[in-house]
Amino acid sequence: MRKTIIAAVFLALAGVSAAFGQNRFEGYNVVVDVPTSQRAPACAVRYVPANTIITITDLDRATPMDIKPCAGSGTSIVQSSAGSVTFRANAATNKWCFTGADKRYRITLTGDQFAGTVSYDWIAEPDPREAGFFNIRDFGALGDGRTDDTNAFRSAMAFIASRNGGTVRVPDGEYIVTGPIALPSGITLEGSTGLHSMASTSDIPRQNPVRITLDGANRSLFRIGECVENVTLRNIEFYARSNNNTNGLEAIGAFNSSQGFVADHVIFHGFNRGINAYGLPQTNLNWQFDYVKIINSRFIYNRDTGIFVNSRNTDWKIEGCLFLNPRRQAGQAANSMHFERVGMVIVQDTFGGGFTNALGGTFINILDSGSLTIIGSQTEAMTNSLVYNDVQNPLAGDYSYPITIVNSIFEHPMIFKARRTLVSTGNLYGARTFQADDRVRVYSTGDRFCFDGYILGCTGGTPNNFDKATVIFMTGQPGEGQLRGHPTYFGTDVRFGAPVQMPSLQQNALPAAAENGTMVYCQNCRRNTTPCQAGGSGAPAMRVAGQWSCL
Repeated sequence: MRKTIIAAVFLALAGVSAAFGQNRFEGYNVVVDVPTSQRAPACAVRYVPANTIITITDLDRATPMDIKPCAGSGTSIVQSSAGSVTFRANAATNKWCFTGADKRYRITLTGDQFAGTVSYDWIAEPDPREAGFFNIRDFGALGDGRTDDTNAFRSAMAFIASRNGGTVRVPDGEYIVTGPIALPSGITLEGSTGLHSMASTSDIPRQNPVRITLDGANRSLFRIGECVENVTLRNIEFYARSNNNTNGLEAIGAFNSSQGFVADHVIFHGFNRGINAYGLPQTNLNWQFDYVKIINSRFIYNRDTGIFVNSRNTDWKIEGCLFLNPRRQAGQAANSMHFERVGMVIVQDTFGGGFTNALGGTFINILDSGSLTIIGSQTEAMTNSLVYNDVQNPLAGDYSYPITIVNSIFEHPMIFKARRTLVSTGNLYGARTFQADDRVRVYSTGDRFCFDGYILGCTGGTPNNFDKATVIFMTGQPGEGQLRGHPTYFGTDVRFGAPVQMPSLQQNALPAAAENGTMVYCQNCRRNTTPCQAGGSGAPAMRVAGQWSCL
């Protein structure tokens, strides 16, 4: 009988041992944070010294607090208690490693001069078959629309930073964040769908199945700082409960460049600014924030603007996007894109607008920029299509960087208040779209300036389609319907790199109804005759005061 009892005890202890098998935890003394007061380079991912004391807190008291350093890791346990353990990382590698019975522990350490004490919920090393792919719920997120999941997202970012990149999947749910969450390099954050909440997909309006909701005013949801590269956001909605000085994605820096950002099927919904990217004044806004691609994304009812950029060294491509703007009113600019200062921008296959009885603001508002290219895009129900240098800064504007518009449709005003070269090809403009002074130099080929006369009826045509701008070159267009045609126009400061050949006619074929200033070559005219007379060896002929004069 005694042998039977002893055997049972051994079996029970073996079961306990199996139930509480040790998991492996690895990491660095990492801080993921975006500072704004730095006077020298400060990366968003930083490491504090190896001798920093780290505290491990037990999150599940049902399991024993059996924390041990990994063999050969150089991690040293400093002190243990019933609910916590303190330890130090390896002095040579700044890395630590321990084992424990749980799947998740809380790691707390003192940060640097920019970040105070930080706490992250650290998860065990995954199965090698799943390494690099993580679920936000493993870090403690609930996604129930009530619980604050900020720490779960910050923990995931720190964990990914320690691994130098990875993918975090966000399953269906509403995740409340009180922000901001700093993004590390090499991260892909993805949800399950790119629909926006209350989209008209059926007769029952519903919210996006997966969205991250910012709760509160005067804050940002996600942040990008210096030294950050290759961040991808995909198939997810960023939503704000307040549009009072809130940002969906805020990018800030001064010294070290950041580059390689993609937002693909991302919804920025209800913020003050969906994306807000700017250089800090420490380097006079010269932060290099480069290679930004916003693809197939939507900007829904953002109070000030969908995309706001104020950095001199930054390049953007905005493709296949939709901007749904609120009504423009006092305190609500309701712009789609605002480039205070920007490098090069391509806007392609992108649309924006408000509503007929609630016009939005400006589709593209620019103070100053490098080259801007707009291809296959359109806006409607807005106050303006484009405004350049609305504040009339005398230093804004440069002929070296053209604004090029190709195969697009704009009816609302395009207002230019500075020097600029405009290259316009194959576009459809409203009859009185342009408001420009003579500092704007225009090169126009194949443009139309009111609606087609045979389809919608051309009304309100104006003889000077570019207002007061200096037209350098404009291709001709025949008349049709109610639309008056015009010949090819060569403007000021034109030099030809090859000889110009004029039409060649006989004296008796000179057109009697030609306008004054028309020039041809008369094959058989005598020189210095007015009106032109036949019987000569040929001469240039010009229409002057209603008759042909041979030179």
